[in-house]
Amino acid sequence: MIRKLALLVTVLSLLSFGFAASAQDMTDWTCGMVDGDTSAAITITGWEGPGEVDKFLLAFDEFFGEYYPNVEQILNTGVNWGDYWTTLPAQLAGGAEIDMAWMHDTRNDTFAANGWALNLDSYLEACPIPGWPETFVTSQVDAFNYQGSQYAIPYDLAPGGLYINLDLFEAAGVEPPGEHTTFEEFEELAIALTQDTDGDGETDIWGTSNLVSVGRGAGGAYWVIKSFGGELFNEENTASVMNTPETVEAIQWMADLLWGSGAHPTADSIAASGFTTEFLFANGNVAMHYALNDAASRMWELVGDSFNWTVVPTPTGPAGRYNFIGGSAFSIPTSAAHPDLAYELIRFTLANPDHLCRTAAMGAALTSQSEFHNCAAPDDAPYADAYHEVFSVIGARDGVHPVYHSKYLEWESSVWVANMDLLWTGEERDAAVVVQRVHDQTNELLGG
Repeated sequence: MIRKLALLVTVLSLLSFGFAASAQDMTDWTCGMVDGDTSAAITITGWEGPGEVDKFLLAFDEFFGEYYPNVEQILNTGVNWGDYWTTLPAQLAGGAEIDMAWMHDTRNDTFAANGWALNLDSYLEACPIPGWPETFVTSQVDAFNYQGSQYAIPYDLAPGGLYINLDLFEAAGVEPPGEHTTFEEFEELAIALTQDTDGDGETDIWGTSNLVSVGRGAGGAYWVIKSFGGELFNEENTASVMNTPETVEAIQWMADLLWGSGAHPTADSIAASGFTTEFLFANGNVAMHYALNDAASRMWELVGDSFNWTVVPTPTGPAGRYNFIGGSAFSIPTSAAHPDLAYELIRFTLANPDHLCRTAAMGAALTSQSEFHNCAAPDDAPYADAYHEVFSVIGARDGVHPVYHSKYLEWESSVWVANMDLLWTGEERDAAVVVQRVHDQTNELLGG
């Protein structure tokens, strides 16, 4: 099929403007490999649910409505994040005919190494994606490349930042943090902003939230570890190097927010509130909430005009400034029944300029193409002025994530989360003890 496609593309390129034309010049987003009258059912699965996935569903409907009106979409979106990464590998290992699947940078190498994700190089050569890879953010292209081949097409750039309640800062008489705020200064701010407003001995307003959470993967802590000068793996990615004073200090700093200063809500206090940490912030119970850029549009809707808020950068550590950065993509499983249709759909959804700005605005998303980053924050949004600087400029510039090796999916759940949750739940308070366990078990798994 791919050889036939390559020949067809060559012929079409001679007869028309060619597939190398810019996205703006293209009017036909099919590659000529599927009959326009085909009747089929394409199966799509992912973790984004109502409100998040809508920005893509509009593009899906437009694509099939215009090019393949007889194709039925079978959507299995909104799958719980944890469930997604346990059920999807089992389904694909069993040969389930899933045509398109959401992919995360933490899992790409695992899926590629296990033969669950389709190598897209032949598609990219035969029917190029306009602007690929030049107009796509380099870090995101690389994140979904395994051993020199592309296994997924990125749709976003996801840096972390701090959502802050400006009214709480004003009431406390302290200035908001900035790019050069140190971790020590940040902790002092968090303590100063933590309050028991009704005098019952229970915290009602926390200085910060969502920096630590039960079940969180290593990527969520890695930027802190790097900020303190620590590391997870050696350069060859074959052994742990995390039992160093720097890594232990970083993890202890996070644990102390929970069990030392009490400036960060524990899992029990979050459960007792009946809210998620995002709702705690929106309800006025948190001064500095850590979240990714795509939380901005949800915050705008949740907070309304209840209080003044904005976004600011995360702090700078003794080893320098590092920012969490992540990203997601669309992949085609090797067991897909309709891989050609799936590729055309991905190509249309992630490269058609007619709807990329809409995608960015609906999701407060930094698309994988940086030229559309200015669409992510509407001019009338309360966070508009700060959004671009915090996420697109500073976040992208200082972005860092662990090396996601082929055993990362197994390692993160069975080693990292299983042990770190001992700290986050308070069963263990000494970070050195937990980090040593993670170090030893990592080397067992990796053979280091």
